[in-house]
Amino acid sequence: MRLREWTADDAAWYAETTRDPEVQRYTTDPPTITAEQVAEAIAALPGNPSTASFCIEDGGERCGNVAVDIADGVGHVSYLVAAQARGRGLATRALSEFVAWILAHRPVRELRLWTHRDNTGSRKVAERAGFVRDPARDEDREVKGEVWPTVAYHLVP
Repeated sequence: MRLREWTADDAAWYAETTRDPEVQRYTTDPPTITAEQVAEAIAALPGNPSTASFCIEDGGERCGNVAVDIADGVGHVSYLVAAQARGRGLATRALSEFVAWILAHRPVRELRLWTHRDNTGSRKVAERAGFVRDPARDEDREVKGEVWPTVAYHLVP
């Protein structure tokens, strides 16, 4: 497993991956996202100190995404693993490596993430990567026109 920078060549793969019904259950990306929209997002990444995103790759296969958006010293982390790549431990390894990268390259005092309450896989990944439940920040969020009950996690370096 390795994390690598996204390229424009990855845009169509990402757009197609997020359309998968298994992925759509828990991603905030809309099923209508296009390769052009993804390519624009990829083009905006270099040089932006408040965001970072990497492709998760395993054996040359694209497998997912890790990302962070930083505001006021707090990094909001997200991750996605394609349905066909689940069960290999990639999400935990990728998130752990990404957290180390963030702490080495971005000024943050805390990392936070949230996940759908029913997404037990994502909850296990967060905990295995060192994040701790933060029930005070649990909330219902509107995502893609639905209300998602979410649970919060945080990591303080």
